[in-house]
Amino acid sequence: MKKNTSSDAIIYTYTLLRRIPHHLLLLGVYYAFAAVWAVKALLTGSLLSLCLGYIFVQLLHMLAIRGYLHFVRKTESQGWSFRFAHLWTGYIPAQYVMLRSFVRLHLHLLISGFAGILLLYPWFSAAAISNILFVHLWILGGRFYMFLMFRKQYQVGWLRLRVNETSCYKQ
Repeated sequence: MKKNTSSDAIIYTYTLLRRIPHHLLLLGVYYAFAAVWAVKALLTGSLLSLCLGYIFVQLLHMLAIRGYLHFVRKTESQGWSFRFAHLWTGYIPAQYVMLRSFVRLHLHLLISGFAGILLLYPWFSAAAISNILFVHLWILGGRFYMFLMFRKQYQVGWLRLRVNETSCYKQ
């Protein structure tokens, strides 16, 4: 039986490059967009399609992410789970994730989400399609804002996603 020694151990060290807390102003603006759209949906009688669209978009994002991880990255989605966090609600990694690959994944998600939603146009009303597209852009909008804030760390950054903050580390 092989004996484990300290020389066999792998130690990962991460240096904090930038931490962005999710301030009330940022969250207020983020949720204000959703509130205004919900009022619009309520006044036009399409609130049900907005709620169902939210669930549909989350499932679409999960399927697109799992497909990307399986077919493009050739990895399993181990360590990924569905979580509720302000800007990161959805199917996201529970551990550190490379910023460059995470941005690339979200660009794929943006394009494949648009394509998947627009394929449903013949079967849904214009109000339902606009609600689903809004939810898709609203979910990704907060994430792309965070990517924009971490643009200087794009090449070397590793993201850690938490409920109240997003941190970028260097390995």
